[in-house]
Amino acid sequence: MVSHIYAFFLPFIIFTTLVFPLNLTLTDYHDPVANHILDAEVVDDILIVSAMIQGIEFYNISNPANLNHLTNFTLSSGGGGGGGGGTKSNCVRAIENYAYFTSSNGLYVVNIANPSNPQSLGSISNTNNLILENLDIEENTLAVCAHADGVLLYDISNPQNPSYTATINADNAWAVAIADPFIYIANNNEILIVGISDVNNPTHIGSINTDNAIKDLLISNGFLYAALGSNGLTIYDLSNPANPQLLDSFNTNTMANRITAFNGKVAVADWDDVEVLEWDGESLNQVGYKNTGNRTMAIAAKGNFIYSAEWASVQAFEFGEIQGPDIDLSTWELNYPYVENGDSYSLFVDITNNGNETLTTIDNYTTHSEFTVVNPLTTLELGEMQTVEIIYNASNANTSGSYRVYSNDPDEPEIICETNGNIDGANIGEPAPDFELNYVANGSGSFQLSDHLDEIIVIAFFAPN
Repeated sequence: MVSHIYAFFLPFIIFTTLVFPLNLTLTDYHDPVANHILDAEVVDDILIVSAMIQGIEFYNISNPANLNHLTNFTLSSGGGGGGGGGTKSNCVRAIENYAYFTSSNGLYVVNIANPSNPQSLGSISNTNNLILENLDIEENTLAVCAHADGVLLYDISNPQNPSYTATINADNAWAVAIADPFIYIANNNEILIVGISDVNNPTHIGSINTDNAIKDLLISNGFLYAALGSNGLTIYDLSNPANPQLLDSFNTNTMANRITAFNGKVAVADWDDVEVLEWDGESLNQVGYKNTGNRTMAIAAKGNFIYSAEWASVQAFEFGEIQGPDIDLSTWELNYPYVENGDSYSLFVDITNNGNETLTTIDNYTTHSEFTVVNPLTTLELGEMQTVEIIYNASNANTSGSYRVYSNDPDEPEIICETNGNIDGANIGEPAPDFELNYVANGSGSFQLSDHLDEIIVIAFFAPN
């Protein structure tokens, strides 16, 4: 007897809420050579995208709506981290004709006077044995996070040859923001406040506890912002910079990773999406949103344009009121748990019209016969959301296809949501093989899965280099 398994059945559901358009229009997309993108920086008309694999990308954004690709660049011969070896780029900050990169082999200086042909000036001495992360620049001060080795300060009055001045101690310096004469350091789940009126002798002033580990810090218009991963974004008043006061928090949809400021607002790289937040004097409010369909790792902005630096792609969005319809999907990928042949399983995708006009569906369908759309998308008015159910009817292993939507959205007329069933490898619901791994940090000995039966285990693999 064949059983049919459904999580639950929604034949046709539309939710309507009174909303305002969420103000992000796709203007350009680029699929670069580089991947495992980790950071982005705008300096004048140049966008720099730093990636751990296959180098660094340079774009001319003199027309900010267009990603005019200039070159792919590596820090050293055989570099870019491609295929192992080489110098793997991490984070970047730039000022005038020079960019500074943290990498697996130290802190690098690059002359970007000709961004079509950047010139590496080599790494700074005594940095190649450090695990380097985020960095910040203000005037002649460069601050570089080195995790357990604290924050390194450099005088860059001679930008080609930074001069080391001091180290600020920290347990795990992850991000840094400078507002002379103070520097703010993300140190696990606290913000260290350090005086740097004398950059040769930094002075610890105090600290602020946060409710999650800090991923990024930003100072803009007298406010300090902290990206707190799964806990979203917080804003602090810097009227008294030695004693910042918490004003508000906003819980973003996924994981606030990197932040950038533009025109009195803050854009957040939130893993699955780009979110724009604005402080109205009383609270932080979401005024822009776009599910990018990719892993948004970093963010940069110029004027009203936001550049989403994703795991293996770069997208440009314009912030401004959307005149036409605007389609958004809750997910761009449906990964089904393991399903026995002859059985079925349902997953769901929420589709919303975040625009100013009616969204009209031209067509929507699945590309593989083992996936069936129960309730195809129909017309959506402003603010309406429809939950579409897609059933996987399992008959073969490793079934992949997509759910495709064609609509009158002017900047995204085709949207593709991948559908994957019984893929080769691990599937949700299948028994996990036992394994043993040695601890390389935050502990000693080894971890064996079978020692943790009946426990919820979450394993995340991240490496700074």
